[in-house]
Formats: sequence, structure tokens, C-alpha cells
Amino acid sequence: MNQVQRARCSVHRAGSTVQHARCTVHGAPGTTGRARCTLHLALLLFVTGCGPSHRLLPVSLPDLTRSDQTVQQQARDRYASLTRTIANRGASSADLANAYGEYGMLLQAAEYFDAAEPCYLNAQTLAPDDIRWPYYLAHLHKSKGETDQAESAFKRVLALRPDDFPTLVWLGRLTFDKGRSEEAEALFARALTLMPQSVAALAGLGRSALAKRDYVSAARHLEQALAIDPSIESLHSPLAMAYRGLGELSKAEPHLRQWKNTDILLPDPLQQELDLLLESGLSYELRGVRALEAKDWKSAAAFFRRGLELTSQNTSLRRSLQHKLGTALFMAGDAAGAEREFTGVVEAAPEGAIDESSAKAHYSVGVLQSSRGHNKEAIEHFSAAVKYQPNYVEAQLALAEALRRSGRIEASLAPYKEAVTINPRTTQARLGYAVALVLLGRYREARDWLTDATALAPDRPEFAHALARLLATAPDDRVRDGERALVLVQELLKNQKTTDVGETMAMTLAELGEFERAAAVQRGVLSAAKDAGLTDTVRRMTENLRLYERHQPCRIPWRPDEVAAVLPAPAPASTFPGASRTR
Repeated sequence: MNQVQRARCSVHRAGSTVQHARCTVHGAPGTTGRARCTLHLALLLFVTGCGPSHRLLPVSLPDLTRSDQTVQQQARDRYASLTRTIANRGASSADLANAYGEYGMLLQAAEYFDAAEPCYLNAQTLAPDDIRWPYYLAHLHKSKGETDQAESAFKRVLALRPDDFPTLVWLGRLTFDKGRSEEAEALFARALTLMPQSVAALAGLGRSALAKRDYVSAARHLEQALAIDPSIESLHSPLAMAYRGLGELSKAEPHLRQWKNTDILLPDPLQQELDLLLESGLSYELRGVRALEAKDWKSAAAFFRRGLELTSQNTSLRRSLQHKLGTALFMAGDAAGAEREFTGVVEAAPEGAIDESSAKAHYSVGVLQSSRGHNKEAIEHFSAAVKYQPNYVEAQLALAEALRRSGRIEASLAPYKEAVTINPRTTQARLGYAVALVLLGRYREARDWLTDATALAPDRPEFAHALARLLATAPDDRVRDGERALVLVQELLKNQKTTDVGETMAMTLAELGEFERAAAVQRGVLSAAKDAGLTDTVRRMTENLRLYERHQPCRIPWRPDEVAAVLPAPAPASTFPGASRTR
């Protein structure tokens, strides 16, 4: 006879005593319905025990007044479902374990940790081979700061399933935080064998190696993690420490400037199930974000709309939901609907405060205005975006380029440079600053800037190409250096046989006085441009060809249509923020 059957027999044998108790509870004058249910459930739990070592813990419905009405109703419904399962003599151990565990999940999602704990313990007692209950119990203890209990629960999960990737990473992080770096390293290494491209596992290995002063391994793991996902800006600080440990200070400095406290997301289906459990605005935001990531724009919009229905007050969550709704609508092809939602966020933006959603909404409206050629309005919105979030690289860059396109080139220098300060690896901001200097006739400054950029980022051929173009064509005799330009272009041509690099080669040959070769190269790239139907490019290339045929060099580094190609306007479909959770 299993535990539940024995428990049912215990209830049955209790007979009149239980029935009397039930009548007393339900008939007690002035007792609230919730108190009656709690006492009734506690009584059932007591009589369904099978001796002291198997007795289940009492559970209750906590005070739910701090939760949204929808969450309160969810909790009541799950609690009622649990009481029905307990009272059902035909329920199996698995049924009862699920009822306890699922009620505990909802309480944990709503952050009623103390009330959730006995639910998980009961579920674990009834279904000792189900990893869900020790797993959720481990996260519950972690949320409460009970690290020893969390570690014990995570180890129980691994005893049941040794190759559970999320548990390996969570336990690795926990043991690392407790100062046991070698133990953590072994856990992260096991995780990496299961998922070789995991940024979370690589980051853990990098930090563990750093703690052991194995700077070579630390730098290797952290660089690999950043190569996989450059947006994980929290990795720059430990990477800088690794390079300092190696004595490579020139490599450490740029990473120190790029650090930002960002989370490293971990693929975790069980945690995701918990995150999506509540009927709340935040839960629907998470659902919508996952739909965006799956490119299911229609479902994403529906989730965000439901989240807005549950979040009536003007809060940061509501503004985030509304901006993400605009993103989903835009991606679905409803530009007018998207702009309506973005404008709603702009109108609800708080005064004089840092607010990420307001910054994104201003940026998004600015992108739409820019796409229509409305530079004045775009500049206003991009300026507001950087006011609401000064470290918003994309907004700083968009502001700089809108200023440049409107002829305010001097004014564009500051946001270009600010974007570089925020993220020194921002290629477009560095190029934009150089091009702006060239347009202002400040050729020596542009040369020095591009020289530094090429040294800092030798893996970015854009800088070497721009420098070669400037060295070959600058109107300032003190800046031009055809021999140096030739070395750069020849190196570029090993991997980039493109028309624009071919043009730069022609410019360089003309600067060196080899006009026949310059004209021959120019005819080749001109033919390729004609075949591609690039009308504006053909016109410009033809003008340069005529120069070389007259034995004249080119003295214009970038013509207007080339600047647009080097520094394109923000592209709405790819640059609207909102496809990832930022909360």
C-alpha cells in the first residue's frame, strides 16, 4: 500500500473524529472563509500522515493583499485545487505531489517564499525522483539568501540528473560566490561539455580562472564569451583584470571603459516556466519578449496588450510594455500603429528622470522621423533619448548622424565621441567621428584618430580602409602618404576584393603617379558597379576615371553618396530596442 493509500485509510479510520472536526471548523461563528480553509487543510494534512517520519507539512493561503487581483485569484484557485486533491481518495502520490508543487510555484513566483517552502518539501516527499521540487526549492533558498540550503538542494538535483545544464551553472555560481573557485570551475567545465557555445559556462570558467590567477585561461574564456555575445558588457571588467594580470595594460584599458552591469542569461526551461506563471503585466512582458525572439509578431503584440490591460498605472513596466507593443507592431508591418504606441510612451515619460523605456520610445520615434527625411524632428527625439538614458550608445550615434546629415557637422562630434566613450568598440561611432573631421577639413586630426583606431582594433578592416582612403586623397599635403596607403590597401585586398577597396587602390595609385594603372583598376570597379545597377556610384566612379585619364589625382576622400554608405541612417527593423528583456 503506497503512502497516499495509507493516508486515505488513516482518514477513513479517523471516521467520526474527522467529520466532527470538519463540522466544528465550518460552523465556527465569525471564522473567515480563508481561516476555515487553512485550518481544514492543516487538519487533513495531519491525519493523512503515515507516522512521524512521513507526515506532510501544513500549508496555507498567505495574506495576498500586496498582489494584483489577478494574482490573488490565481493563488486562491490553486489553493482550492490542492484542497480538492488532498480530499480525493483516488489521487495518486504523483497527483498530490503535483498539486503541492504547483501551488508552491505560484507562491514562489509571487514572492511568498515562506508559504511556498512547505509545498515543495511535501512535493519532494511524495515524488522524490522529480527534479522540479528540489530545483525550485534551491532557487527559493537562494532568493532568501540561504546559500547552504540552496547548495544542498541543487546537489540533490544533480544526484537525480547529473547532466542538468542549468543546475551545473547555478551551483557553479553559488560555489564560486562562496569562495570555492576550483569546485566551481569543475562544474562550469561539465556544463561547457554539454553546451560548448554557452556564454554562461565560459564566463564562469573565466572568472574561476581569474580567481586562481590563471590569467591566460581567464582571458581566453572571457574573450570567447564576448565573441559569442558582445552585448554581455559585464564581462569587460573581469577581462580587463585578466589582461592586467598578464601585464597587458593597453588591452585592459578599453575593457574597463566598456563595463556595464548586465545579466548573463541562462537557458533554463524550469525557471522560465516559473517566470511565466503569474497572470501579471511582467509575466505577459516575458511572454511577449519570447514571441518577439521567435519572430511571432502577432502573438507578441497580443501578449503585450494583455500585459497593458493588467498594468493600468503609469509605471516603468507599463511604459516598457507599450514600447514593446510598438516594436511588435512595427515588425508586423503596422508602422502607424507602432508610432502610436511609441508616442504614447513619449507622452507618459517622467520629467527629469532616467527612464529606459522613455529613451527607447524617443529613439524609435526618431528613427521613424529620420526614415522620412524629417531630420529636425529626429534630432529632437534622439536628444530626448540620450537625456533619458545618457549611456544609450545607439541613441548617441543616431543623434550624431542626424546632426551630420542636417549639415550640423561640428555639433555631431560630441555625440560621436560620447558613443565611443561609452563603448570604445563601436565601429560606426569611430568612423563617424573621423568622417566628420574630414568634412570639417580637419585632416590631420582625422588621420591621427584613424591611426589610433586601427591600432586599437586591428581586427576591424573598416579603420584601415578609411585611413588608407584619407592618406591617398587628403587635400592637405602634410597628411597624404601614398606609400603608407598602398601598404594598407594591399593588406586589405588579401581578404576584401570589393569595389570600394578597389576604388581606394585606384586613388592610391593615382597619388603615387601611376595613372595608367589607376585608370585600369578604376575601369574594373566601374564595370562591376554598372553590372550591379549602382547608378550614383557609376557617376562618381566615372568622374574619378576622367581624373586619372587626365593624369590628375583624386582629392575628395568621400563624396556625399559614399558618406551615406559608410555611415547609414539607423535602420528601423534592426535597431528598434525591445526584443529582449531589460527589466
